Amino acid sequence: MKKNRRDSGQFWDRRSKVYDAQVIPEYKSAYKKTVKRSAHFLNKEDRVLEIGCGTGNATIPLAGCVKEITAIDTSREMMDRAKEKAEKAGRTNIHFIKKNLMDLEAKAGSYDAVTAYNVLLYMKNQEEVLKRIHKLLKPGGIFLSATDCLAGNFSPGAVGKFWKSKFGLMPYVSFESPIGLMRKIQKQGFLVLEIVNLHQNPPNIFIVAQKVEKR
Repeated sequence: MKKNRRDSGQFWDRRSKVYDAQVIPEYKSAYKKTVKRSAHFLNKEDRVLEIGCGTGNATIPLAGCVKEITAIDTSREMMDRAKEKAEKAGRTNIHFIKKNLMDLEAKAGSYDAVTAYNVLLYMKNQEEVLKRIHKLLKPGGIFLSATDCLAGNFSPGAVGKFWKSKFGLMPYVSFESPIGLMRKIQKQGFLVLEIVNLHQNPPNIFIVAQKVEKR
């Protein structure tokens, strides 16, 4: 069981074959809202880091709003699908790298914005991740996140993830409340500018946070 939990890359490699077919029908509206709201906080000169780009459902449309995107993911298969979409869309300003955030070689203050769409849910080391994001952002930089918050949620999808994660059939799943997640982000030196729910059940919480220097 523990091996399956650790090897999240292989899990998402397998999921890549059916990911869009299974997820997009339910979350299509949420993805559109994520892109629209994110674009409001981005500009044409921005250098962006996207954590867990997956199949590129947010990456591709947002590439038209910024100077360049460094898109990372631990799943080669997910990234290959994202690359195909980028090529078809003619997006040449996306640099795909198979890498874990904690292993990414980048200097402090390298990015104007960091995005993490539907990935914090699967990160057991959320506080370390948020700390790293804060470090990689320029002063005043923007962190954009959208992720399901499953605390107290008893939808079939949430219940299924609980049991699959518990028995090692999928990687770690966080059962966080929107307020709990917001407080974790604030604790790492961010000022939360916006928090809104983009999906009814389970709640998909979109958060915009700005880097402020810790005192």
